Amino acid sequence: MSKSYKSINESTLATSLNGLAHGFIRELAMACRKVSIYGSDHPMGMKAIDKPFFALDEIFRFLNHVNLNLYGGLLYALNIRLKQSLLTDEVVRYMQILETEAVLFDRRLTMTEFAGFVDRLVKRVDLSSHENLLSTYLEKNNITSIEVNSERAFKFFESQKKYRGDSHSDLSVRTIAWQQLGDKLETLADINRRGQTALDERGIDFTLGIIEYLLPEKFAALPSEDITKTLTDLARQLNTLPDDDKKKASLLDSYRSLYSLVDYHPQRYDIIAELERYLSANKLPAEAAKELSTPVGAIRVASSEQIDKLLQRLFLPENHEYETDEYRQAFQRLLKTGQRAKATDIMVDLLQSLVSPDGGIRQRALQLLLCSIAPLDLVADAQVFEATVDRAMTDLTQRKETFSYSEVLRALLEKCLVSRRFDLMARLADAMAQRRQYDGDVAVYDSMAVKKAFECLSQREVVEALVDNMIRNDHETSRHIRKVLISIGSEEVAVELSSIISHPIRQVRQQSLKVLAELGKASLKVFARILMDDDMFERESGRHELPDSKWYVVRNSLFVLGSLRDQGGMPPLRLRLNDSDVRVRREIVSALEKIGGEDACDLLILMADDPVKEIRESAVIAVGLIGTPEIAPQLFDLARRNPPVAVRAVSALGKIGGEEARAYLVGLLEDDKELSKMAAGQVSKEELRLAAVKSLGNIGDKKSIAALKGYKDNLPATRKIFFKNSPVNKAIAEILSRH
Repeated sequence: MSKSYKSINESTLATSLNGLAHGFIRELAMACRKVSIYGSDHPMGMKAIDKPFFALDEIFRFLNHVNLNLYGGLLYALNIRLKQSLLTDEVVRYMQILETEAVLFDRRLTMTEFAGFVDRLVKRVDLSSHENLLSTYLEKNNITSIEVNSERAFKFFESQKKYRGDSHSDLSVRTIAWQQLGDKLETLADINRRGQTALDERGIDFTLGIIEYLLPEKFAALPSEDITKTLTDLARQLNTLPDDDKKKASLLDSYRSLYSLVDYHPQRYDIIAELERYLSANKLPAEAAKELSTPVGAIRVASSEQIDKLLQRLFLPENHEYETDEYRQAFQRLLKTGQRAKATDIMVDLLQSLVSPDGGIRQRALQLLLCSIAPLDLVADAQVFEATVDRAMTDLTQRKETFSYSEVLRALLEKCLVSRRFDLMARLADAMAQRRQYDGDVAVYDSMAVKKAFECLSQREVVEALVDNMIRNDHETSRHIRKVLISIGSEEVAVELSSIISHPIRQVRQQSLKVLAELGKASLKVFARILMDDDMFERESGRHELPDSKWYVVRNSLFVLGSLRDQGGMPPLRLRLNDSDVRVRREIVSALEKIGGEDACDLLILMADDPVKEIRESAVIAVGLIGTPEIAPQLFDLARRNPPVAVRAVSALGKIGGEEARAYLVGLLEDDKELSKMAAGQVSKEELRLAAVKSLGNIGDKKSIAALKGYKDNLPATRKIFFKNSPVNKAIAEILSRH
């Protein structure tokens, strides 16, 4: 298994372990199905095994192990209880047959070892013999990267919290790793000092890189009082122990490890100041004080010739507590007396202070900027506001912003929204969007300030206001608002637009679709989430159809997923394959046909077993439209075991073509025994033979035409006479006449 990881960022932490767990099980189930048909050494079987293996590789970006457990008849992956489905049940069945309750995959796993595991998992053996146990097979083949029913495999499941994958809770990497880290300072300091060893001892299975990324954030969220108390307690103990005490070295390591995290805390200056006061008050020896603290730098004073005495006083380092009312009044007087050039200079200088490396200066500059933006009139003070927006955009372009910038961006955007200056809002939002890229379907920001500002902009009430203005305003204003919505690019936007995609006014529908088309993955996520919401599929007891209020939402969601033609739309479609509303299943077939690909074909094959004739037949027809020659063996299997769709399956073979399909169809023409089995008293053999003839005609290559001619020439004389005008003979004659 590859150990080359992508760099850790916010998109990494936002990855849903629930989604990865369900995805792995789905791919494992499909692989098991294909290996049971083809075998692990067949190209189709080998290709099928690739998918769950690479799904495991994706999980190993975050965890050192992947565990599967059966508990109470339910399947858990990564300690997440999986939703029951056809595919999940298939994995459960294999594990139950082999009496396997716990499987643990190690990141050392290789493709060969995994292929052997899958092959052995689907093989039916006599379990009365110890030699046939799955664990014995692994031991014999020296596969140590997979453990079955081992003490460690059970411990991984029993020692950690269990989660419900069918709930709406956040099961992202960040959330679960955050929970496992806990809130104990001693634990955080120990992990910071000893790394992977400390993680192993505490049963935290996340990779060291993930934990190291989260550790500063976790520390920053803890109360400063607890940190100060812990540090002073350690300092007190160190001061009371003699130099030769063995415990002193360990305490000093703990102290240094904890102190090294202080710089990540937002109240680090207060913590350091309080610690130094303690060290000074307790009159520690000079050497000890030097060992236990670092000098605290004085706050730099931002000064320029344009800043008046009031600003100078507010930025004095000794002025720890100050009111901004006096500054607010002075700034308003500046605007009222028409000194907008001076006001512009002050705004630009404050923005310059906002990118200072000194946190104290940034905090004061931020407060003054917010006081300055609030009273601006975007008609009378347009010059000041536009200059502020331009400078903010320049800083974003030059990557000069600090985290404090997020509040300024939020205030500027809110002012634009309230004052209906959507042109300025579109420019600023577009500049912010340039700091965002996409890793798969996850937005990745190279600026935390921009990320936070977009989070504020994505709030439901803001998005609702923007969409409402887009609907009500003139074409030019609506164009600016569409740019803003596209720049936001969030799921909240897609959610709001999803509510008006069926609006009675055509122009509104068109505007919604224009934005949704640009949102891409955000649209995919929203409509996928709608389809994965069980509440959307609740109905009165005994009723098969969804109520109209839910049906129209579900129908539109299925339509959009199909129109996006993205493989990411497959999971919600898998989830609803068995919905009791035939309209839902009909739309799923249509969506799968639009999305296409091997996975879509696999699901359509499953839907060929639907109890409703319309769904069965449309599913098989869709396979014929999007399938490739490699899918032929599954159509053979379908035709044999499902007589009601046998004719459609044989017809689909003619559309996908290929040597295997041709050979099967030729053999079927002359094999009355096979035709009888397939018909099973539910369809006529002549219908099947006619379908085979037409399929060979659709393939239309030389071998197919030659086979039809040979079949016709070899018919007994009596059959040629009495069945001369039969549909089969007519079809053969028509095909041969064309060739």
